[in-house]
Amino acid sequence: MMDNPSSPDAKAGGQHLPRERGTRLSGAWTALVIGILALIVILVFILQNLQSVELSFLAFHGRLPLAVALLFAVILGAVIVMAFGAARIAQLRIAARRARRPDVAGSPPPADRSPAE
Repeated sequence: MMDNPSSPDAKAGGQHLPRERGTRLSGAWTALVIGILALIVILVFILQNLQSVELSFLAFHGRLPLAVALLFAVILGAVIVMAFGAARIAQLRIAARRARRPDVAGSPPPADRSPAE
């Protein structure tokens, strides 16, 4: 019974039945549902934090609702993280491109590993 791939235990063993794998469309629907749920949570957060707060940053001064100020801070933080991540990815791509080229100008010639005389 364990050798029969159509048995119910075959799914638990890590094997996928035909047409059981995720598709791009199912991934898009999953992302859409998660996005809508996140927007609902953000909307509830904004509606519960409407009190106005005084903000001062360098030469900028003003009043904003607390939730909006926090969302701006989160967005700014995400942009900064994405910028550092993009810089690191670019750095790794450059290093990988250099590693693929056998004769890069400025790199030392390969060491001769023959026995010493």
